[in-house]
Amino acid sequence: MRKNTETMMKGAAMGLLAGGCAGAAGAYMMQQNNKSVKKMMKKASCGAEKALDTLDHILKSY
Repeated sequence: MRKNTETMMKGAAMGLLAGGCAGAAGAYMMQQNNKSVKKMMKKASCGAEKALDTLDHILKSY
């Protein structure tokens, strides 16, 4: 594989790992304080959507 492809794959894997950790933390917090978690998850989902759009744009450019 080319070096750029390997770098992109590593970045995507790290993003998936971070997303899984954030999901687990969110599930735990949902049990603790429902209202503030809903607000935080809405912000996080907007940020995740933006990150996925950026990743999609980068992948399409190659």
